[in-house]
Amino acid sequence: MAGAVWRMTDEGEFELNEPYATQLTEARVESTRGWTAALVAYLEPRCPYSAQELVDELLKRNEERSDGKVVLFEEFVLEALSGDL
Repeated sequence: MAGAVWRMTDEGEFELNEPYATQLTEARVESTRGWTAALVAYLEPRCPYSAQELVDELLKRNEERSDGKVVLFEEFVLEALSGDL
């Protein structure tokens, strides 16, 4: 049987035990790669931007914005499709 997923720190905070913490990070990274690849594959033939331009702009926006990923996604897709990135 697997060990406990969570542990409590001396400060009373819950923290993921290993290997769960690492596996959760790996799953997030891999799913983000897959999602990004699928989005770029969809947009590239439908807009005037290359795959690299799309990835670069998406990463830039992700670093600059904090108003929510859904808003960022919708604006990015619509601006890419309309040629307004």
